[in-house]
Amino acid sequence: MSLRKKRSEIERLITAFGREADKFHDIAFSVFYVTDKGSIDDRKFISPNHTIMLWQYYGKIDPEGGAERLLKNIKDSDFKWGLRGAELSAFAVIEGESCNLFSRMAKRAGNLFNEKESSFIKNRIVEEIQNSAIDGISPPAAAVNANDMAVWLNFLLYYLSKVNPEKEQMQRIGLDPYSLSLLALEDLLDNPKIEKVDKSLTKVDQVNFKVALSFPGEYRGYVSNVVGVLKECLGNDQVFYDYDYQSQLAIPNLDAMLQNIYRNNSDLVVVFLCKEYSEKEWCGLEWRAVRDIIKSKESERVMFVRFDDSKIDGVFSIDGYIDAKQFSEAQVAGFILERVQLA
Repeated sequence: MSLRKKRSEIERLITAFGREADKFHDIAFSVFYVTDKGSIDDRKFISPNHTIMLWQYYGKIDPEGGAERLLKNIKDSDFKWGLRGAELSAFAVIEGESCNLFSRMAKRAGNLFNEKESSFIKNRIVEEIQNSAIDGISPPAAAVNANDMAVWLNFLLYYLSKVNPEKEQMQRIGLDPYSLSLLALEDLLDNPKIEKVDKSLTKVDQVNFKVALSFPGEYRGYVSNVVGVLKECLGNDQVFYDYDYQSQLAIPNLDAMLQNIYRNNSDLVVVFLCKEYSEKEWCGLEWRAVRDIIKSKESERVMFVRFDDSKIDGVFSIDGYIDAKQFSEAQVAGFILERVQLA
């Protein structure tokens, strides 16, 4: 049964999660990653907690001995923690006194999805990683957790990827899992459809973009319309927009990758300035790369678009910009294309 036929169950879950969200539980949701060399996060989790594997990318199976190593790793694995030897594994942890209650509620919520919907949610990241790793020689292998709770937590990350992708990449999710579940369910009630977001499987660190966009999530709707026009005119893999590379951005040390994209792998960096831009951690990280471009006297590679007159460190009254309050998304995209043609 598809989501469209489960409206009453979604409404019941909204009521249940809303009731718990109103209690302001001291509970947290985070994601941590483990490589074949060990955990990249050595922080201590508070007790009680509930930890669950979401997915694993095992890596390429070497034609010479790879299958034997895989079988040995399967034999030696404690599958509570997944498959030994995986290049990258994603785990979720729920911390707090009510983690057991949330776990039970999450299992019920994860049961909302039919087999096709559940398969997409579970495999969303690993399929993209596998596809990007295909070389025709060594087949890449991956595994996902079919547990209903894992499905629900993966769905929450999918929801974040739609509304605020930078939060999906964070190891610590700022919103408590009851409130996040409530928001995701309300969105599901209005949009009962699980679908792919337009993405590229080209390796992002090997692309030289004509345009890269830096903006806060509050203006994603406006910026996504600008991106639509740019992509129509410039083609695939010419515009760096985070939605198109989500699986490749789900990595440790994302900060270094992003700074390299903005600093070295983009001909033009368009910065959408506003009050929220100055407040966001990820915008601040991208802004460091932009400031280094300006310091290196490459200011022709930078273009400002303003949503308001908020003060931004490093931007002065003598700096030119496009006023987004006066121009539509299509017009702003046109100005960006003019700059691309002049580059």
